[in-house]
Amino acid sequence: MARKHITPAEATLYDWSLLALIVAFGGSSFVMIRTAVATMPPAVVAAGRLWVAAIVVYILMRAAGRRLPPFFIRNGRTFRIRRSWWWMIAVGASGNVLPFYIFPWAQQFVESGLAGVYMAFMPIWTVALAYFFAGEKLSRRKMVGFTLGFFGVIVLMGPDAVKGALSSDLRAQMGLLLATFLYAASAVLSRRAPPIRPRVFASGMLIVAAVMAVPTLFFTDLHREEWSLASIASIFFLGVFPTGLNGILIIMLIRRAGAGFMAFSNYITPLWAVALGALVYHERLHWTVFIALTVILAGVAVSQRPPFSKKRPENSGIIAGDGMAGELEPMIEKSDSQTKS
Repeated sequence: MARKHITPAEATLYDWSLLALIVAFGGSSFVMIRTAVATMPPAVVAAGRLWVAAIVVYILMRAAGRRLPPFFIRNGRTFRIRRSWWWMIAVGASGNVLPFYIFPWAQQFVESGLAGVYMAFMPIWTVALAYFFAGEKLSRRKMVGFTLGFFGVIVLMGPDAVKGALSSDLRAQMGLLLATFLYAASAVLSRRAPPIRPRVFASGMLIVAAVMAVPTLFFTDLHREEWSLASIASIFFLGVFPTGLNGILIIMLIRRAGAGFMAFSNYITPLWAVALGALVYHERLHWTVFIALTVILAGVAVSQRPPFSKKRPENSGIIAGDGMAGELEPMIEKSDSQTKS
């Protein structure tokens, strides 16, 4: 019997707390990347953070007494890849490997402000894909909220970033759009994936992504003599927090409150990134930052009614969606031969 996808419940206070952590970890990545690429090639930064994340999340998974499912499953005299691994491969490739390389390549030809504007397309892609493929409602309130969030990002980046679209490389801009679409696709894939525990799913996804990232290193001039201690430390930070722990939190939030709700982090994260830039690099905060903050938070408030629920409906059950329930309740994983999609 086909696995039924249930519309996620209203976000609870716990879900908002998860969203805040995702924003805090994700926003810090911009500062850390800036430090890392000062002496390291982007390919090394991407592969390094993925391997650190894969190791950290695997240790967390094993410490909780869990393990990865077998990669192959016997099918008569032959072996085939287990269905759950196909989901982890798809999410790892679309949400980690490809965007991690597309963005650095594209930012060679476009300004960072324009890249930030394109990043704001990710929530729009997510809401559309979640509506068609994950059974999430697309209400008028949600559409207005996401529109406000998008314009808030444009205000944050400034009019010059938008004007830059007319003179910047078209291929790079299409690459940025593709990267945001892939981010959105990975969020919806995580929502539709079988009921695998979040730490197990995140571990498998990151291991796949780390392995996929290795081949690019053979075509990269590493310049190891130039690596600084600060850059190396930044890679470890990127791996542990924005990539590793965030990988678990994002999957939990998507499965609890939906891909559309999680996508709002992409509107709020740039604000936190700008604030950290001011704290760490003493960058000047322009008055438009505060206007952008107001517009984006208004968008979040409009899209969510009520702001958060005190508890989930009793009949919500443990589905492929409930990440927290998946962490707390016992679960028997059936073999592919016993489960029909």
